[in-house]
Order: sequence, then C-alpha cells, then structure tokens
Amino acid sequence: MKKKIVLAIFTLQGNGAERFALTLAKGLVDAGHEAHIVYFKNIIDLPIPENIQLHFFDYQKYRAIPKFMRTGFAARAFDKFVLKNIGIPDLVLSNLYPVDFVLAHSQLPNVHLVIHNTTSQEYAKQLTPQFIEQLKKTYLAKPSIGVSEGVTRDFRQLFGEKSQIKTIYNPIDVDTILQTANEFIPEYQDYIVHVGKFKQQKRHDILIKAYAKANVLQKLVLVGTGELMETSKQLVKELNIEDKVIFAGFQKNPYPFIKHAKLMVLSSDFEGLGLVILEAVVLGTPVISTDCPSGPSEILPSINLVQVGDSDLLGKKIQDALSQSENFKINLQKQFFTDVAVKSYVSLITH
Repeated sequence: MKKKIVLAIFTLQGNGAERFALTLAKGLVDAGHEAHIVYFKNIIDLPIPENIQLHFFDYQKYRAIPKFMRTGFAARAFDKFVLKNIGIPDLVLSNLYPVDFVLAHSQLPNVHLVIHNTTSQEYAKQLTPQFIEQLKKTYLAKPSIGVSEGVTRDFRQLFGEKSQIKTIYNPIDVDTILQTANEFIPEYQDYIVHVGKFKQQKRHDILIKAYAKANVLQKLVLVGTGELMETSKQLVKELNIEDKVIFAGFQKNPYPFIKHAKLMVLSSDFEGLGLVILEAVVLGTPVISTDCPSGPSEILPSINLVQVGDSDLLGKKIQDALSQSENFKINLQKQFFTDVAVKSYVSLITH
C-alpha cells in the first residue's frame, strides 16, 4: 500500500544527512511510495532524483522569535505547512539540528528523529547536566532512529532508560553511485582522496600531518569546503607540501573523485556511520579510517582501522594501504542496501 513519507532537513547542501535524505527518498519512490522533502533554508547544491517532491519551509522568519518560544511557533507552522502542501503524512523523518528541535514539538503522526552522529561527541563541549536536560526535552519527545549501532548505544547511554531508539543503517544507492561515478574523469591522477566538510570533527589537521609523514608519491585531494579550510591551507604551507595537496572545493558529484583515487582516508574524531566509506566500498576504492566510537568499525575490518587522533599510525597505514591495496578492499554488506532501509523505515508506520 502506497505511503506518504516526509523527510525534513535544514538544507540540501552537504554530503552526509543530506545525501541520506535524497537516497532514502529515491528508494521510497522506487518502492512505490510518495516521498516529500521539506527543507528549511533555500539552498540546494545536490542533484535531486526524479519524482521526489521538494517543499521549501521558510524557517528564517521564525529566527526573530526568542528561542524559548520559537520551536513551538515553528512546529505549529511546520505542521500547518505539511497539511496544506502535502496532506496527512504516514511518517515524518527529522534530520539534524535545528530541525529536530522544531519537530520534537510537531503534532503530526509518526514523527521520528534520525540521529546521524554520536550525540555525546557532537555536543561534547556543551554537555553540562543542564544542557543534557535541554537535549532530553527534544530527543525523548519522539522515537528516534540511530544510523549505526554505535550511535544508538551512545544515545541510550546519554539519555537513559526512557530512550526510544532503534538502529536502521544509512542506505547506499549502488546503481546511482556507479552511474554518476562515470560522469567525468578528474583532472588529477595517482592521488589519495578525502571527502568531507572542513570542520573540527573531520580532523583535516591529523590527515594532513599523517600524509606529510607518510611521504608518498600520490597527491592528496581534499573534496569539500568549510570554516577550517583556511586553517588547513596554512598547515599545508607550514609542512611545505603545497605542491602535493589539492583543495578541490565542494563537488556536487564527488563519486568520480572517489572512484579514481588510489585510496580514501577518513581521519574523523567521530562519525555517525560514515557514508563516504560505503560509497568508496561500492566504487572499489580501498578505504582506511580512524576507529571512531561508532561507524567505521561497523563497515570495515580491523586492518582498515587506526586509532583516533594518531597521525603517526595513520601515516603508516596510508603507506601500507597504498603498497597492498588489494588487502584493504571489501564487499558491501546487505544491511547497507537501499531496499533494506526502505523496508525498515516503512515498518515504522503503525496505522
């Protein structure tokens, strides 16, 4: 039976939760359901699959309302917007702050909050008892979905026995990835790639130091943009490797960069799951990653993992993965296929 599913997200700019929303929406449509994406800020940088209906909910105008009143006002406006433009949904999936903070107050049926990161790590600098109580008002108000077992475990540890959370792994659209990876061939050859925003979580500093220590012939291509990009450029300059590191900027289609790389490296302090790891696996590119509290170890074997924050070990692992690349390739496990995720999400509809 055809179901009407709403995915709410702040923007359609980025590579993690944003690609998840588009991939799941496409999978739902392919399975015969109706998928609607409601976005809060009018930025669309990603290609939109066919038959997904987009709706812009102008959240900016509620920013003038004091924070303690804003979520209630915005939630009522969101509900009204959805009922007017979409109708009564069978399932609503909220993705990321500040969408979660609004939709925790929604009165629409079957609202679930999708938790894309280890919450304790994401809010590590703010985790006072008072702030945890604030978060509880949001994250215990509705049932939640963890995108990996580690995310789910962390959520339960933080919020206790009242947590309503289960795990559904983020899906990968294998056919689309394989197809779009052939759209062009990057101008670079013989390189290592990293795809991700330049923010503290991703630890470009560890990656750049590890790359310098590895002293390999392959260049390092950094795909993405963000607040710490200039800091990373400065570090590259200090290490005197400007001729070997390429800042490729944000790419709507990062898949050709991943496909043609000799190796993908993740250097994050934490990840929810690590979609780019799955994308690299699909494209047959070897991946190494820091062994975050959640995510990479649920995808990769131990040989592909290295301790978080250790640039020496990561540099050595880069050397190993380049010289023995076949040992670092793996096959995609079935729990990451789109049809599995679609069935799991549709099973949340209980009416």
